Amino acid sequence: MLVSAARKAGTSLLRSGLLTTALILAACPVAMNLQPASAQMVSTADPDLMVLELQILQDEIIKGNLEAYNLLQPSLIVIGRRFLRLDPEIWKLEKNSRAAVSFMLSGGSGSVFQELAVQGVKFTGDPNLFAGAMAYSQGNRQMALNLLLKVDPITLPVAVAGQVALAQAILISNNDPAGAQRYFDLARLMMPGTLVEESALRRQAPMVAKLGDTEKFERLSRRYLFQYSSSVFASEFRDTVADVISGSDYLKKEDEWDRVFQLVSEFDEESQSILLLRLAKAALISGNTAFAVKGSAAFLDLNSDDAERVSEAKLYLSAAKASGEEWEQAISGLVEVKAADLSAGNQLIQAAAIAMANTIREWPQPETPAASEYVPYVPHVGLDEKLYDTEVLVPFKNALNDADEALKEAEF
Repeated sequence: MLVSAARKAGTSLLRSGLLTTALILAACPVAMNLQPASAQMVSTADPDLMVLELQILQDEIIKGNLEAYNLLQPSLIVIGRRFLRLDPEIWKLEKNSRAAVSFMLSGGSGSVFQELAVQGVKFTGDPNLFAGAMAYSQGNRQMALNLLLKVDPITLPVAVAGQVALAQAILISNNDPAGAQRYFDLARLMMPGTLVEESALRRQAPMVAKLGDTEKFERLSRRYLFQYSSSVFASEFRDTVADVISGSDYLKKEDEWDRVFQLVSEFDEESQSILLLRLAKAALISGNTAFAVKGSAAFLDLNSDDAERVSEAKLYLSAAKASGEEWEQAISGLVEVKAADLSAGNQLIQAAAIAMANTIREWPQPETPAASEYVPYVPHVGLDEKLYDTEVLVPFKNALNDADEALKEAEF
């Protein structure tokens, strides 16, 4: 509660201070190193507050603030440099060591604390947690896995427990996706409404779908799009959802469209529009033309005012029909969509769909030997019947007969 209250009370002040500091300091890294760290020692700074600044920046990211996203990495660098200037005595407090762990699990560099260790700084707290977070920040997955799995996140303060659980889930998800679910669930429960939960949902939802738990997948997807529909990463998540629900592993029967549409209809109108379009595209690319037709038709039923999206939906609808009995209607629809209104990728879909529809109505061509590939086709029999004036060949036939007689009399 104290962390939450502090975050609300100081959000605007800390946000403006952090963004300004990040811009200034990230733009002049050389100036930061003109003086040794020992000459700039600060004893009054609080690592907890520095990490709180970072969390406020993360809050802006899940609200869709692209500026905050672009400043995240420079801000991590700035905070790391500020850590180097702190009085070594500060790190003897366990809460400050946990702040360092939170910093590293948020993307901060562990080399900061390696440098401090070289200077003789001692860190209190669980050594497995601290060393594991350092290994995680430096990309040493195996060492991080060995160390962090010795830590029970339930025993940690909530402010860092969710981050630890998320890191544990990510580390074991490749080899043991089923076992990772417990850690993803813990991360979400411990830090709801934060970038930790957003990240956990974004990774966990497609994973449970692959495990066959469609009910949980739908529940997690609803949670994400209700809570984080404005996140910087929301577009990526919508693509993931569309890929999952249009795939053959998720849907077994065409009548399951009703269940999918029920899921989509529960979202806000913007998410519905985006999701239906991406579902239609994913279904079309994967060959699920029935779902591509239904997804694009459902989008058009929303009567969107976005001309670009309407053109896109009409493209997917016509392209999905191009390989079936409605190919004539498909060609008309495809030609009506202006290529200039489409992205480069959708222009390729349009061209491929038109070619597909045309091959259905094209009369079959006779097979020709490979050597005759670049010469006009001449039938083996029935040539006389194909000519308007059969007498035109008489002189040529007489010349061939004379040549045959001459060859018979020749001596070689």
